[in-house]
Amino acid sequence: MYPPTHFQDNTLERILSLAQQAPLATILFQAKDDNLNHVIYAPLVFDTTQQIFIGHVAANNPLIAAKNSQVKILFHGQNGYLSPNHSEHLVVPTWLYANAQLTGLIEVVHDTHTKLSMINQITNHFEQAFEHPWPVNALSDAKRDTMLKHIEFFTISIRHWQGDFKLSQNKPQHVKTQIKQNLAKQGDMALAKMVD
Repeated sequence: MYPPTHFQDNTLERILSLAQQAPLATILFQAKDDNLNHVIYAPLVFDTTQQIFIGHVAANNPLIAAKNSQVKILFHGQNGYLSPNHSEHLVVPTWLYANAQLTGLIEVVHDTHTKLSMINQITNHFEQAFEHPWPVNALSDAKRDTMLKHIEFFTISIRHWQGDFKLSQNKPQHVKTQIKQNLAKQGDMALAKMVD
């Protein structure tokens, strides 16, 4: 089995936490003019009331042509190089990472009221870290309507999810402690926090 079971965590709560920390998703979908999966990038917000991801892209984005079809979403969290110098018990270098992949059905939103609700929800989500969040209603009605003509909104309802968290879970606690300390010393606090 790959990845090994000790690097798998399919807990939806942990995967959604990763998606919130690293919201820029890689979205793969089948394009009619391409033998390989087409790839785009879009920030996604998980709507907890409806249990779906919501997002928007430019109106000419090829993702919109994939409406009512299955897509794969990849979220890439913290990652970094792990050297044998991080612990005297490590023999070879490797890479630590926290990633998740989900599959779901994408649907394009056409209702204007729903689009307005979504743009407010998405903007409020990403503006919440600011002392003075920028509200969508700062735009005049004309500018807001022009903006809405140039973007398309979509939802993705999740059918399957998988989390790959390769964070030295297979190492003894004293080795993980050394790894955490040395990652922190080199300034990679975010990755150090993820090593349990």
